[in-house]
Amino acid sequence: MTRPSSESIPEMMQLNWTGLDIESFPVKFGQILKFNSDSTEITAIVLDFSTDEGGQWFGVSFIDQNRLFGRQIPSGLINTKCLDLLDLTYIQRDALIDFEVLETISVNKEKVGVGSQSPATNISEIKRDFDRGIEQRKKEQTPCDKGLTDLNPVRECYFDIKKIKN
Repeated sequence: MTRPSSESIPEMMQLNWTGLDIESFPVKFGQILKFNSDSTEITAIVLDFSTDEGGQWFGVSFIDQNRLFGRQIPSGLINTKCLDLLDLTYIQRDALIDFEVLETISVNKEKVGVGSQSPATNISEIKRDFDRGIEQRKKEQTPCDKGLTDLNPVRECYFDIKKIKN
């Protein structure tokens, strides 16, 4: 179970679209997308955008039963607080072949912090990240004020999608 967060998201973990024309992307902020991979239905919400030499990328957080893939990480060694961050898979625009927009929700950009990033250039890589995320979240979470020196703490968890809504 996740502890309530009492830390604001540091600037370096916040979304930053400076210099990006996000209107040129094929998906929009807050859209909930559905991907089909074999017999697996994957839903995710669009939360970030970036460009590089590989083209346009958009960051999604996967959704499982209205819960976002995230992680709680410790902030500070004394009186440790939790940072609630989301795990994003950055999907290359060319990987957007078979998807459907289910709905668009109003998201407060300031409530979105990036905890981990993984690139995906095709549907099998999208499915890989989704499956890994599900498996990791089956493990018992290490409380964020514990295991500060552990080699393999489990920080991954779920957050209710309401956490990022306006």
